[in-house]
Amino acid sequence: MARYTETIAVDKPFADTWRAVHAALLAHNWNIVNVRDNTFFLRERMSFDTMLWRNPCRFAVHVAGDGETRSVLHLFGSTLGFGPWPKSRVRRVAEGLKSQLLGAIAHIPPASE
Repeated sequence: MARYTETIAVDKPFADTWRAVHAALLAHNWNIVNVRDNTFFLRERMSFDTMLWRNPCRFAVHVAGDGETRSVLHLFGSTLGFGPWPKSRVRRVAEGLKSQLLGAIAHIPPASE
């Protein structure tokens, strides 16, 4: 099984980050299979690309607070198969997901003091 793991620290509060991640997943049409605690379980939607591979990528996006003004995103991905092709595919899909999430988080207005 090809796997992908990344941890991303962001300078936004936990609640705002969680809402931004949820909005990004809905806006980009990800198949949200389950939400448990602060973790979104996702599966890639069927498309021509996924039909060629026959194995959609699956992801877990965990949002954790790190103090009052910081959050941490833990991104875990996998797809069936072994070797360079499934590994590069899960990385490519994860990079797209990561850019979608960070784009939504960047639109969070700064906290007023």
